[in-house]
Amino acid sequence: MKTSLLLLAFYSLLFCAAAEVIEIVPSQDAYICCCKPDSTNPNGGENYLYHGQFGSCYDRTLIQWDLSDIPAGATITDADMKLYCEAFYGSHSGEPVYYLIEESWDELNVTFNTQPDYSSVITTVGYWPDAEAWYSLDVTEFVLAWFSGSEENYGVYCHSQNTTGTCVPGFWSSNYVNETLRPKLVVTYEELELSGSTWAMLKTGLE
Repeated sequence: MKTSLLLLAFYSLLFCAAAEVIEIVPSQDAYICCCKPDSTNPNGGENYLYHGQFGSCYDRTLIQWDLSDIPAGATITDADMKLYCEAFYGSHSGEPVYYLIEESWDELNVTFNTQPDYSSVITTVGYWPDAEAWYSLDVTEFVLAWFSGSEENYGVYCHSQNTTGTCVPGFWSSNYVNETLRPKLVVTYEELELSGSTWAMLKTGLE
């Protein structure tokens, strides 16, 4: 009888997972521009992130997240990158596209001429956001790759494709004075935990 109860408790444990949601701020972020190839965070400074096209200039954003606050062994079920769009310049054309950064970089020194390589192993296509609104992008595949160790976590390279003329959103960066409008990575994960009923069965089975 005790053996049966212990087995029942064990199987109950296997299927008892608690869903948790964590918000992670960037460990670093920056934007670069081909028209100022030797400048870090040109055209507005460190409060802004742009990716798209402004006239003949191409803006790119780099953003990295530290996942160390997610418990080892957790099962990640969803991850969304959220950026607050403070303004949109021009009209919609093409679409934003996102890649894995393949090399280390430093937000204080990265420029268009020194930018890290990026990979198309994982690619996510987004949409152009509205001004004065949150932009949310599903980056679950990226986060799963980093968390599992199948890809090194150097962050996301924010690009654009098929854009014509001016088409670029401006987002607040992690340096913006209003902390509530800074970028965030919202990760939902499940972690196995011992429920009260499982504890009760274990206790009964061992008595």
